[in-house]
Amino acid sequence: MLAQDAFGVRCASVYIMGSLARGGFSEVASDIDIGIIIGGKLEEDDQSIVEEIQYKVIKKYSNVNNNISIFWGTIESINGLVDAGRYPPFDRLDLIDHALLLSGADVRDQLIKPPKKELEVASAEFSIDYLGSKERVREFMNCDLITKKGTVYVTKTILFPARFLYLEKTGEIAGNDVSYKYYIDNFSGDDAELVRNGYQWRLSSLPEDSDSVTKDLNKGLVKLYHNFIDIYSKKMESYGLHDLNERLMEWKQNITRRSI
Repeated sequence: MLAQDAFGVRCASVYIMGSLARGGFSEVASDIDIGIIIGGKLEEDDQSIVEEIQYKVIKKYSNVNNNISIFWGTIESINGLVDAGRYPPFDRLDLIDHALLLSGADVRDQLIKPPKKELEVASAEFSIDYLGSKERVREFMNCDLITKKGTVYVTKTILFPARFLYLEKTGEIAGNDVSYKYYIDNFSGDDAELVRNGYQWRLSSLPEDSDSVTKDLNKGLVKLYHNFIDIYSKKMESYGLHDLNERLMEWKQNITRRSI
């Protein structure tokens, strides 16, 4: 395998992660997630080695349209003893609970599960930085801009909040197949209908009638994000993370102004 060729004896384990491992994979919209665990300590050029592996994987499987993500680190870095590698809390738990071993030794019994608080804080920070960027806030004023970016962008915009809400309510991570169902079972209205449609689009791509997608986004997107932000802002406040709470509420105000 490419990881073993690149890292040699330092390559302790290679895993398939994400929906390919836990179920619910979509050829239309899912990422292909690969996890590498390196033995010993990380070295200065490890990141560039991972980037080279990713380049070679993409080149070798050029007929695969799905985005390929590689997570990497040592047992120490995954457990948070050193700040290095790439295993965010959400993906660390996914590795521990759901990954399938491709090669090497299964060392997951040496990994520490991130607590619920760490997962929720990481989800809030990711959401603000990625889903709450200035560009995305502008898109709430003109949802056609979201539609034009295609199936992957649209469905991630819809389904990320549903997944993070599932985490907050259950303390577990799940694929879109489980978290979307949880949302439509516990919420009602245009937001729930948008989540239902978003999941179907993830499986089969956006409908040819792009205006219908934009219409659904216009009707349900703000409410979906209000639900997510309200729940997470209260949780951040309960943790005493006032800055995160304020950033979430500022984000809510920004998308609310653009939806009036």
